[in-house]
Amino acid sequence: MEPNRTIIDTDILIDFLRNRKEAVAFVTQLEEKKTLLSTTAINAFELYYGAHKSRQSVQTLQSTRKLLDRLVLLPLTSRSAQRAGHIYAELELEGQPIGLRDTFIAAIALTRKCSVATRNTEHFKKVKGLTVITA
Repeated sequence: MEPNRTIIDTDILIDFLRNRKEAVAFVTQLEEKKTLLSTTAINAFELYYGAHKSRQSVQTLQSTRKLLDRLVLLPLTSRSAQRAGHIYAELELEGQPIGLRDTFIAAIALTRKCSVATRNTEHFKKVKGLTVITA
């Protein structure tokens, strides 16, 4: 794993946007450790989807853009798509499927040698070789 490179999952990003003290403290702690904070295009999609559904969509969209501008945004590449296909098929065959979006996030993390910071450990812990940081 590359030193100090972490993908922050949507659940933490949402709480950060809502200024929940646990999420703010967690992200601050990562920053103090000089962690390169990133997220994926999949997480960005989830944030924008939620923002568009929000009652205060204009304000939420603005806050979402501002937050995403602070992070390194990692794309789904051909290599990570291939890895995601393998992960999804393997977990399905084992009777342990996880959501398609979490599969994409995990594959991006593995191909970029990143950990994933999340509270959704139930899904991500099923992915072999993925380092999961519980927030």
